[in-house]
Amino acid sequence: MNLFFKSFTVLFISCFIISCTTEGYGEDSPGGDSTPLEVTSIKLSISSENIEVNSEIILTVLSDKNDLLTSSCKFFVNGNEISGNTFKPGEPGEYTVYATYKSLKSNTKTFSASTEPIKNFTSNVLVEDFTGAWCGWCPRVTYKLTELKKTMKTQLIIVAAHYGDAFQYSKISEMTNAFGVSGYPHARINRSVKWNEGEGVDAISSVVSTTSKLGVLIESSISENNLSIKVKAKFSQTYTDLKLGLFLLENDLILDQRNFADLGYGSADPLVDFEHDDVLRVALTSPLGDNIASDATKSGSVFEKTFTYEIPDSYKKDKMHIVAFITDKNRKSLNARESAIGVTQEFEEL
Repeated sequence: MNLFFKSFTVLFISCFIISCTTEGYGEDSPGGDSTPLEVTSIKLSISSENIEVNSEIILTVLSDKNDLLTSSCKFFVNGNEISGNTFKPGEPGEYTVYATYKSLKSNTKTFSASTEPIKNFTSNVLVEDFTGAWCGWCPRVTYKLTELKKTMKTQLIIVAAHYGDAFQYSKISEMTNAFGVSGYPHARINRSVKWNEGEGVDAISSVVSTTSKLGVLIESSISENNLSIKVKAKFSQTYTDLKLGLFLLENDLILDQRNFADLGYGSADPLVDFEHDDVLRVALTSPLGDNIASDATKSGSVFEKTFTYEIPDSYKKDKMHIVAFITDKNRKSLNARESAIGVTQEFEEL
């Protein structure tokens, strides 16, 4: 009886181990892929949509259950099967690629090969300072941004969005609601991260140390009060769901500023005849940006849009400047540019 029980136990455990190690999967394939027994669809991804001739592109396939199938698939470029999952185009042009796994065919992807080096662009950081002349702690952010601008120059773009004073932007609530501004001062880096100015400038300077895959330029002219602006964006990779924002700012606006301590300007309260710069006066788009058609944001494309605006007599046009920025679907600014009126810029290609 004991021998029978022991034999039965060994047989049961062996069957259990076999069933656990093989249920739902086949053998491990080379390269670490784990191949499901049942796959209903496959999805192809590529490492880049724009490369240089003789550079390598890497192809990857996932199942509908997000299992890696790459080493079990066949790959076809322009209809011809290739060896492995990498490809080096020898000539410039457009290439299409798809994969097969057993009887399944993946989606088709397209990439471009060029003899020209792929361009990157200078990365400029947009910092929006939500402020007001009534806010006694706001001068500390203003001072630190002003000092930082002296070293970062054009790579730091400041927008002072006022609330509750004579310079209040007419659609300020649309911005504060979108970015969760509940207290002042409140500064946001590239519309995505709240800046804690007490921790220093690293969060801002680290942005400009990187490069961008899109560049922005501004061209403008003025006749009397009639302002014409053209914004262009150039892409070194394909994007979707982008928005363009365009602001007009004014400098040298004078208004007493509350001041609760020596935050860089002395300890007087108020700071009499305080100079407010980079004040957001008007947006020529929605303050959250206007949609850009996806067919205009493909790799190698140049998007452009023209705006006209009659500057009110109450604004000092010689004190005004322009800010343009491109944001993604999460409202993050991917790059921005600042320009004086009447200037024609070039792309900041690297």
